Amino acid sequence: MRHAASRERQRPRTRLRRWRLLAASGSALVVAVALLGAVGVLPLGDVRMVASAKNSVLDDRSRQIADRSQRAPGEPSVHKQTETAKPTATPSPSRNPTTKQAPAGVADATVALDAVSATVGDQMPAGTGDGKRIVYSLSANRVWLVDASNTVRRSYLVSGTKFGQVSPGSYKVLRKRRHTTSYDGADRMQYMVTFTHGRNAAIGFHDIPIVISTGKAIQTRLQLGQSLSDGCVRQDPADARALWGFAPVGTKVVVLR
Repeated sequence: MRHAASRERQRPRTRLRRWRLLAASGSALVVAVALLGAVGVLPLGDVRMVASAKNSVLDDRSRQIADRSQRAPGEPSVHKQTETAKPTATPSPSRNPTTKQAPAGVADATVALDAVSATVGDQMPAGTGDGKRIVYSLSANRVWLVDASNTVRRSYLVSGTKFGQVSPGSYKVLRKRRHTTSYDGADRMQYMVTFTHGRNAAIGFHDIPIVISTGKAIQTRLQLGQSLSDGCVRQDPADARALWGFAPVGTKVVVLR
């Protein structure tokens, strides 16, 4: 047993002697190569490459021998190749865990409510009666379409008469004409719903007239809400179609001051 232990103690020393001899031989080789390079037999680049390779191998091997000589028998080596660090995954900004997703349908519901609010508009004045009717305010230049259950189905701005040809009171739809022209033939309009008569022609609800000679609208949609007509009630084309479909002949029309 003592001979075995003695041999175990001698092994690191033997290995160190071997590598010292190897280091000395390598140094002698480098010196020889350097001399050959100095006299022009070998390029200096090859001399530097040999010296660098020799130093790298000897340094690495010396670290391994020193490690083995210092650790106890059976202890694992601590000389390990450095592992390449794995890149840390960066969370995508679109998957921020603090951001909560809105329930499905919420955004659409909000848009729908806003659209209803914009369509209904200002609250209809009291005292307009009961049942299905068209309510038209001269001063506000606004129309309300009210169904049989007294629910406002649609409300919007119009351009009414600037000459006071319509008086407050109760009327009814007298006639409907899909296409028509002004009394002087200069303008054309659609969805005419007549409810009274003026000095020169029938008065009713229709879309914004088009000047026949130019093909252009007589006013813009942004001007709705102003009193610009000679007697009729000018509407946005979409609102004109809505009233046309809402009010058959005989539908009550309530005109407010």
